[in-house]
This record gives sequence, structure tokens and C-alpha cells, in this order.
Amino acid sequence: MTTFKEIRGQLIKSLASDPSPVTTGDMWYNSTTKKLKGVQSVTAWSSGGNMGTARRQLASAVAGTQTASLAFGGSPNGVTTTEEYGGTSWTGGGALGTASYKLWGAGIQTAALAFGGMKNPPSPSNLSNKSEEYGGTSWTAGGNMGTARYSLGGAGTQTAALAFAGSDVPSTLVATEEYGGTSWTGGGNMATARKSVVGFGVDTAGLCCGGDSVVVTEEYNGSSWTGGGNLSTPSRGYMAGCGISTAGLVFGGGTNKTESEAYDGTSWSVTTSLTTGRGALGGAGISSTALAFGGTTGSVTAATEELTTAATTKTFTTS
Repeated sequence: MTTFKEIRGQLIKSLASDPSPVTTGDMWYNSTTKKLKGVQSVTAWSSGGNMGTARRQLASAVAGTQTASLAFGGSPNGVTTTEEYGGTSWTGGGALGTASYKLWGAGIQTAALAFGGMKNPPSPSNLSNKSEEYGGTSWTAGGNMGTARYSLGGAGTQTAALAFAGSDVPSTLVATEEYGGTSWTGGGNMATARKSVVGFGVDTAGLCCGGDSVVVTEEYNGSSWTGGGNLSTPSRGYMAGCGISTAGLVFGGGTNKTESEAYDGTSWSVTTSLTTGRGALGGAGISSTALAFGGTTGSVTAATEELTTAATTKTFTTS
């Protein structure tokens, strides 16, 4: 019979009391209580500080962290409002130069990039090809994209970003553009045209998934796209996401969905759900410490949720 030592490479210790500190994967037998115990990781979403401005169809610095995030733009009607999250509350930042919604963002709180989107009223002539750069206090103009588009996705940093998918009205797009810090150039085309996607990662390892009526994932290697694993929950647009191409997370989307899924570089798996379903939201962080904010729950919301992962001691019993 296989033993725990053969599986984990260690013996289960017999101790008179629970040890401290402990880490995920530790296991022991408490000889006083006669209980087998171990430590496992538990993830959960919980409430964070509300945004100052309730909005949907906003953008974020997707590579930001749970304690240093940036939200900007959004609707109703397109706004210039920027807010910064410090781990407990949102404070006002510098205003965007162009009020827009259904745009995308890349980078971090102190070095962000905003690009694409739509101005009000929605029409082909009001699509944006502009990009703006945030230095921590204010936005300045960046290079214009080759194709004006809205409901697009993106990835990367302020000086090495990707823009992909979206719509130029009425068409959905496969075109990719790469930003080098001053100007956009053409990249490899995607296999599946779509809008309302989510993207994250870096310019040489980017990921695009979901979209309206689409479960497909595609991965970018710096020059071309290849197919990845399909989302496992029903297709939905306007999700939020964060992380890297081998450890990603998407959440919300569609008609006020709560579902979250984690990506390991090959396939998606269902993970801890949001406490409140919402679509057209913003997101940032990494797969174990993410941030979800804004969007619509049926009405436009300012609510924020934080995903945390903690080591928790579990008592094992027979059944």
C-alpha cells in the first residue's frame, strides 16, 4: 500500500499540540485530541471599499495589484473619472483627456495605458483610436492606434502593450496591434473575430478569452496567436480578468454572472465565485489576490470585491 511518505516525501508527525507556524501542505497527528490535521489553501471573495463613482464598461490597469489598482473611464455616457485603490479605499486620480467607455487598459497604477473605446453617442464616428498614458497623477496623450475600436481586449505594460479584437462597427475584429511606448504597429491576426473579450498577460505571452457567444481562448507569443483551452462555463462577454497566461483568472460577465475560472496555461477550471454577480466590470491583480470593481448588478454599482487566499487548518475525518 502506498504511504503518505511515498506520496509527499515526508512522514506524518505525531504531536501533542498543533504546530505553529504552519504552511500549506503540512500534515500531522494530534495525539492529545486524536485527530489527523493538515493545512490547505482557501480562497474567498469579500467586500472591499466602494468606488467614488458607480460605473460600468470601465477599464483598469490590469497588471495592477490588489493594493495598488487603477480604474478609469466607463459609462453611463462616458466619463473621464480616474480612481486609485490603495488596498482599502478608492481616491480620485487625474482625469482622462477623452471621456469614453468600452475601452481597455494595461500596465500598473503608476504607469498605465488607456486605449480604444467609444464616446457618446455610440456611432462609427465616435469610436476612439486614441491612447493615453498615466504617470501616477495625470494622463498624457500617447500614439494613436491604427484601427479605432471598442469592446476590445489588451495586455502588457505602458511601454509594451497589446490591443486585440473588439469592433469597428459593424464588424468584429481579428486585428492585433502592438504598442512600443510611442506608437502602435500591426501584429498577428487572431483566429476568431469577437468583441467584449477579456485579456491579460504581457506582450510576448498574452491571452484573450471569451466574448459575446464565444468560449474560445487564444494565446499570443509576440507574433502570432494559437488556440488555448475553452472556458468551461457558458460563454459570456464583458468579464474581467487578471494574471498571466499560465496562471490567469476571469470573473463575472454576461448577465450578472458570479462565476470565476482559473487558467493554468492549458485549461480552465471553475473556482471561487464572486459574492455578487456583475457584468461589464473592472479587474486587476493576480489569480490568488484579485480585485473586482464596478460594473452592473442590474443597476450600475460602485462595489468592490477582493479575492484572498489563506492557509487554513483542516481536521480530517473518515466517512
